[in-house]
Amino acid sequence: MYYYTNMYCLHDGIEDVAYSPFGYFFFTWATGKADITACIASEPETLDPGLIASVDGATYTQHQFENLMKYANTGEQFQNDPSVLDTKIVNGIAESYTSTANADGTVTYVFTLRDANWSDGKPVTAYDFEYSWRRLVDPDTASDYGYLLDGIVVNAAEVNGGELTPDQLGVAAIDDKTFQVTLVTECPYFLEICAFASLMPLRQDVIEATSSEEATDAAEVTETATTQQWTDPTNIVVNGPYKMVEWVHDSYIKFAKNDMYYDAANVTGPDTITFYLSDSETAILSAYQAGEYDFIENFPADMIKSLQESGDCYINDYVGTYYLYLSAKNIPDWRIRAAITLVIDRENIVENVTQGGQSPATGITAAGIKDSTGENFAHTVSADMPVMFQWLQANLGDALDLDLSNYDDRCELAEFLVQEAAADGYDTSATIYYYFNTSATHQAIAEAVQSDVKSVLGLSFELANQDWNVYTTGLAENTFGLARLGWIADYNDATTYLELFVSGNPYNYSGWVSDEYSSIIAQAKAMTGGAARDALLYQAEPVLFSGTLK
Repeated sequence: MYYYTNMYCLHDGIEDVAYSPFGYFFFTWATGKADITACIASEPETLDPGLIASVDGATYTQHQFENLMKYANTGEQFQNDPSVLDTKIVNGIAESYTSTANADGTVTYVFTLRDANWSDGKPVTAYDFEYSWRRLVDPDTASDYGYLLDGIVVNAAEVNGGELTPDQLGVAAIDDKTFQVTLVTECPYFLEICAFASLMPLRQDVIEATSSEEATDAAEVTETATTQQWTDPTNIVVNGPYKMVEWVHDSYIKFAKNDMYYDAANVTGPDTITFYLSDSETAILSAYQAGEYDFIENFPADMIKSLQESGDCYINDYVGTYYLYLSAKNIPDWRIRAAITLVIDRENIVENVTQGGQSPATGITAAGIKDSTGENFAHTVSADMPVMFQWLQANLGDALDLDLSNYDDRCELAEFLVQEAAADGYDTSATIYYYFNTSATHQAIAEAVQSDVKSVLGLSFELANQDWNVYTTGLAENTFGLARLGWIADYNDATTYLELFVSGNPYNYSGWVSDEYSSIIAQAKAMTGGAARDALLYQAEPVLFSGTLK
């Protein structure tokens, strides 16, 4: 639907907040107050690094855990806001690393860990990484990111698919200070993944001891139960610059400096950071204006202009795409799915609804993603026509003398498709359910889409505004007709988007399955980079849209 921008409000006097265009704000170096308050989202589903699946969850994780690699501020201003610093990935718990190409085509990375302690004083070891990485891909963990290492680390796909056991994953703690990872082949974004929240080191003894204390017998030890127990403030053990000290559910999460952090002397940020939890954009803005919050990310779209004029609101780049899933199960006629896609007026939505400098999306891959030559992937794949309309243009638009880069022509084709589907027996009076999680912005977007579809096609939508847990359950169970989702890039490669739609991916909520598409992505992930890999990835997105819309 559109490419995100990042909008936030920051009070004067708060400086040196750091930002990654993958969506993380870091208060580790922020100055101006000893106790900083922020609101970036509502209650998280979990604070377990292996199970989180949201940017806010990852933000909390980045403050209290540290991976092999980490984000550090560059000391340089990020885009428009002099109070916010840019970031880069540098060595974290890994003091150094080497990579060696093997005769069989695999690549071995060996990370040498620095001296570092957990918040309880015990040393961070390579075994903590071995446990965490194996746990992530273990199908019993049921992590949404269980696929992350597929096609990258040796045996990851087979372990995640249940064909091999977690101890057969291509990772090994050689000794306390040496962590070895064997890749299927060189991966151009591997070190970025080594800073990712899902692969943070974890203490096996803490997780297992906490679950055994709470369970009355082995049958009661479930991953969900374990997650909610070991991440309680009284139980959690971390290795990052901050540590959670309070979690008042649906109210706030409070972090304090971790004195056991190996680089504590350079944590120049506040003594405490309190993240308040809310999904009410109006209430969040009111609290900010009352001085209760120093930093916020969510506020009503109709306030953006005035907040910019007052010097509170800044808009910067964000590598992300806001999009809609159309259920192949609940809207089985491809012509109806295509017609809905065609009549959504993306230009109107970004200009009059979201109002934050967003641009209409031309495909699923976000505009900030680059190919191996540094070219913008989204711009290249949609150079002549938005990729989502290319198949429709070639197979229908040309024959009907329509130009699908033009909204009126798109509406004309959409009406033709609905009439054709109705003639073949599709019930155009059937209600289509549109799911979205609670947010004034999501509500306004849903209403705009509903209006477009009703006025042009006469189809009936019922909007379902749901809290996050109900919403994600509906996605997983595929009970929707349309559902909104947003994806912020996990790393700078098109696969961070394109892999979402392969067969078996937990985020492939639409129910669409294509062996051809999955094969293209698997082939691309097995390549080290370069023009041939780019060509495969450029082939994938047209296949995705031709498949989901027909």
